[in-house]
Amino acid sequence: MAETVRLPEQQRRRPLTIASLPEEIMSEILLLLPPKSILQCRAVCKAWRDVTSDRAFLLTHHRRQPPQRLLTFIRDVGSHHDDLDILDYCVEAVDFRTHQFQSLARFTGQDYDCSLEDSPFTVHASCDGLLLMSYNNYLHLCNPTTRQWLWVSPPALQHDKVVGLYAHGHPSEYRVLYYREFGLGRTFYITTWLTKGTEDTEFNKPFLFHGNLHWLPQSGRQNKIVVFDTLDEAFRWLHVPFKMHNVSSLLEIEGSLAMSNSHIGSSKVDLWLLQDYKHMVWVHKYRIELPVIEIRRLVEDDVWYLHIVSQEGDVLVDGSYWQFHYDMKGNLLEKFQCSGRMLNITPHILQESLVPHEEPNYQIDVIYGVMESKYPTGTGPITIRTQNCNMHSKHETGEEAV
Repeated sequence: MAETVRLPEQQRRRPLTIASLPEEIMSEILLLLPPKSILQCRAVCKAWRDVTSDRAFLLTHHRRQPPQRLLTFIRDVGSHHDDLDILDYCVEAVDFRTHQFQSLARFTGQDYDCSLEDSPFTVHASCDGLLLMSYNNYLHLCNPTTRQWLWVSPPALQHDKVVGLYAHGHPSEYRVLYYREFGLGRTFYITTWLTKGTEDTEFNKPFLFHGNLHWLPQSGRQNKIVVFDTLDEAFRWLHVPFKMHNVSSLLEIEGSLAMSNSHIGSSKVDLWLLQDYKHMVWVHKYRIELPVIEIRRLVEDDVWYLHIVSQEGDVLVDGSYWQFHYDMKGNLLEKFQCSGRMLNITPHILQESLVPHEEPNYQIDVIYGVMESKYPTGTGPITIRTQNCNMHSKHETGEEAV
């Protein structure tokens, strides 16, 4: 018979507390908490602060956060009777599992005539829990979870248009892609390089997948996705064998690039999956059909947009004034309305991150090259120039993080 091991009386009477758990178990428990709770746990004791400040812990915690779609809208400040001509320019994230909205940032400023000019506020990109935003031609890099803000320069938004943000090389190094119009041509920069691009691509809605930037073509143009390889820093084409409609968006499904494809005012939306990224093999995953009579009853006019927004097949119907959440079987799960107007469903995805970012000296490499449609897999000759510039922290400004 095996001998029974008996603990000393004092050890047997000692209560089991969370502080006595091994560090590996403690870390796994803390990884289950949302970011806000992680920050609060740092005030409990030194051991918890050490665990939750470790970079490996923070990176693991970031990878486990649910992806949340970003929404932007404007909201009048004050009541309808005040007529202050002041707006809040808002950014919120929506979790379709809980239908919870999270306020991320807010800029407050003067009203503008949307029929005569572009909005002074834009969300340009999202990467690794960071948001790249601009307000009144000032570019800001923000971690809404830790509330770290940086004022970024260049590019100069009076002349340049930002089209992407990506990590490159070192874990804390990020680069910005932008272009400038010269006559009838468009010249691309990226804080690190410059090239000529194709006019058939709308370079203002980048989708970041596996570290590379992807842009859909403009409506009715060629069926090619432009890809920017952020490791090699080169453009290439990604061919699409099916007809892309005027309501198309990219997303990630089961670790693969996917496309939601539909028409304005349609009750049907298709999901295409890029099964083999290297050989550009697409498969039709499924089609979701929603009850068109029900949608027409809910939407004031016959204009709405369907987007598949998750790998579970959640469908978001944007009806301008109201938004509707359907499952892939066509069941209405939620009807909601943002607290402002001019809602924009962005292609950007936020996964919250507590990873701290230092205040670096930014090095700009400028690469010259040419990309033509007859060269689908590369760029022209490359020359590299370098110079240094600083990225400054922004502490006290008129803008506010919420």
